[in-house]
Amino acid sequence: MKRLVVFVLAAILPMSSFAAYQCSVKVIQVLIYSNGTVNVMHSGRNNYTVICSLDSNSGGVSPTTCAMWTAMLQSIKKKDGNATFYFNGDGTCDTMNLYGDAPIPVYIGDA
Repeated sequence: MKRLVVFVLAAILPMSSFAAYQCSVKVIQVLIYSNGTVNVMHSGRNNYTVICSLDSNSGGVSPTTCAMWTAMLQSIKKKDGNATFYFNGDGTCDTMNLYGDAPIPVYIGDA
């Protein structure tokens, strides 16, 4: 019985220690640099966070996905809607790192 409890705890603990967070925010600006970098300012951080690159894989995000995210964010901004950014790891929207040190989203959605 004791061995079963240890096994169950070992199986559960890594899952419970995994953290993630999401932001439902207004898109303020979407910048696309000549090198393909996409930089977004949203109401959750009120500063710029790089999300991907249109020229190369960046943090597991392909240029195709980056292009779709960029188009979606521009559409959300135009209609004054909300975007949802989901991130793995610990953090909050208002304290995440900025510019190129920002976490790469797992997904972005039209909230």
